Amino acid sequence: MTVSLSTTGTASAGTVTSQGIGSGIDIASLVSSLVTSTIKPQQTLLQNNQAADQSTISALGALKSALSSLQTTVDAITTGGALSKFTTQSSDNSVFTATTSSGAVAGSYQMQIQTVAQVNTLRSTAFSSSSAAVGTGPYTFTAGGKSFSVTLDGTNDTLSGLASAINGASDNSGVSATIVNGSGGSYLLLSATQTGIANAVSVASSAPIGFSSIQSASDASGTIDGLPFDSASNTISNVLTGVTLSLASAAPNTTQTLTIGADTQSAATAVQSFVTAYNAALSLITSDTAFTPGSSTSGSGSSTGTAGPLLGDLAVESVSRQLESIVGGSAGSGGNAFTLLSQIGVTTNDDGTLAVNSDTLNSALQQNSSAVKGLFSGTNGIGTQLDTLLNTVVGAGGLISTKTSALQTEVDSMTTQLTQLTAKSAQLTAQYNAQFNAMDSIVAAYKNTASLLTQLYAPRTTSSSSSGS
Repeated sequence: MTVSLSTTGTASAGTVTSQGIGSGIDIASLVSSLVTSTIKPQQTLLQNNQAADQSTISALGALKSALSSLQTTVDAITTGGALSKFTTQSSDNSVFTATTSSGAVAGSYQMQIQTVAQVNTLRSTAFSSSSAAVGTGPYTFTAGGKSFSVTLDGTNDTLSGLASAINGASDNSGVSATIVNGSGGSYLLLSATQTGIANAVSVASSAPIGFSSIQSASDASGTIDGLPFDSASNTISNVLTGVTLSLASAAPNTTQTLTIGADTQSAATAVQSFVTAYNAALSLITSDTAFTPGSSTSGSGSSTGTAGPLLGDLAVESVSRQLESIVGGSAGSGGNAFTLLSQIGVTTNDDGTLAVNSDTLNSALQQNSSAVKGLFSGTNGIGTQLDTLLNTVVGAGGLISTKTSALQTEVDSMTTQLTQLTAKSAQLTAQYNAQFNAMDSIVAAYKNTASLLTQLYAPRTTSSSSSGS
């Protein structure tokens, strides 16, 4: 009897040649399902929590930006001088103009400009050309009480050489040299770089070259409300406190008027900028901490809608309440004409935002700009209170920075956990594949044995040509 044990195409000696060929199970799909059921719930939870934290971080960043913008407008009003600016008007701009800075006060002044400051200019004797020799040796120049020297030798003994040496001197104390080629010859012009008698130019040299004055140095002089002044410069900032005068020309014995008034337009713009920034910040907090119901309900009967990224954040909601309390309360120092924003035309809407009545604001600024400033500035000023609050929220180590840092730590931790889950997924896949492949090999071996036994004990067929007993 001959029995064939060939298992070609299925399995041989209990070895599986393809996953699942022994058991008939799709091992790859089974392993994938098992790994997914183990890893996916944790992965989804981490990803959802991470996305929520990142959304909150983004919302806090936007809020910090809005509150920082608000603080900038507050600082412009309280310490930046936005409510202390003045306008200046000269009755004759061809004679003088003026600008203001801190310390200026409104008023009208009668001015007379007798002289303006001038530079001293000297002219040399005439030479045949700019390349003509002028004489070697040292030349000493004095201006503004300081002196410097240059020396000519055979390499630069020309009129242009002297000009270059003067202009290139590292210790030049205030002299500018220029060559002028006229019909009568070439001349060297020496000019003081600064106006005023004290900055007049003088020359000392043993060389045979002479200089004559073609414009004398002079100081600016005049009177303000009958009080005399003088200055070496035409830019004068030490006569009227907080006022810089720029003299353009002299007008002896002629009276001009300087008028200084409050810059109500700049002040109104600063207040409007504050209101705009306040409304933007408050509206952002309101939307980020709100739940917006949807237009339908879910199958469970619960309402659908959108939750703001900062919904339920009590600290952020507290900031909103404090902002509203400050702008809606009284402020300013005792005795100040204005103690409420509404008195200068800034009122509160039903949703907490502010509105500006431009006519009322302009009237308050024109009639009493210092009282408007007092409402915002000072120990109890609205701007001062807001600045103190905002420092605790957006400043270094403030509320938003602390929250953002804590959330970022959580996000980083979850990133690490997600990485670990990815590694665990690969580990489980390898483990399950090994286990199921081992099972598949055993099943294949049993099938081989069953096939062998079936062939051994199968009924035999009797040949029709055999003899029987």
